[in-house]
Amino acid sequence: MLEEKKIKLCFIGNPNVGKSTLINRLLNSNQLQTSKHPGTTKEIIEKKIIWNEKEFVFLDTAGVYRKKNFNFNLLIKATRFSKIIILILDSTIDKLDKIHKKLASHTLKVGKGLIIIINKWDLIKNKKNKKKEIEEFFKNSLPQFKKENLLFISALRDENFTKIFKYSVEIKKLLKSTMSTSNLNKWLREVIKYNPPIKIRGKEIKFKYIVQTDTNPPTFKIFSNHPNKIKTSYKRFLEKKLKSSYKIDNIPIFLKFLASNNPFQEKKK
Repeated sequence: MLEEKKIKLCFIGNPNVGKSTLINRLLNSNQLQTSKHPGTTKEIIEKKIIWNEKEFVFLDTAGVYRKKNFNFNLLIKATRFSKIIILILDSTIDKLDKIHKKLASHTLKVGKGLIIIINKWDLIKNKKNKKKEIEEFFKNSLPQFKKENLLFISALRDENFTKIFKYSVEIKKLLKSTMSTSNLNKWLREVIKYNPPIKIRGKEIKFKYIVQTDTNPPTFKIFSNHPNKIKTSYKRFLEKKLKSSYKIDNIPIFLKFLASNNPFQEKKK
């Protein structure tokens, strides 16, 4: 199968969170060694499977941090091989912290699709309160990720893990999303009319046009007369509106704000 048609999934998380166990369930085998002791996986291990006539490649990684010692270089190494990251978290820990936030936010920052798995869910007694606590954590620390896309599973005991296949196919499709320039500019005009940017020292910020320039992830250039004056909050507003308008979930999009230019000149570059 052609390399670009394969769906590569990189599994990351802290040691002993259940990465190898989950991959074994997905493979319906015991190809990967598992243990109650952290650190069983020492390097990146690659496994393949065909599901619904699609080839999936699973990359199992060593835990990216132990206690509070965060190995950021290992995280970068682990995520560069795949467009989709499976972040696995242990539901039995007391609470999620800034390390978990960094794991998730880095994935989106570098343009990867993200699936968040809350594993060992069968061990939680008060599931309602724990689920609310986890959803609140991601609402506050990763607002661009919808709580509906959190997947609460037991890699050992239930069948919900198969949703990973479905989610991955959807994310791969979203990463390749393309929007026509005419539709994008119609969208931009409507958004600005609904909520225009504030004036800077009495000067109005005028948006000229928007164009999509890349995929994996979808990337856009927005041209205006004062791109450096646009507030960060307004940039986030445009990003959020664009994602909601085009129903782009679980993946990042990149907006680049540039000075007004002739669109025909831009195409020649």
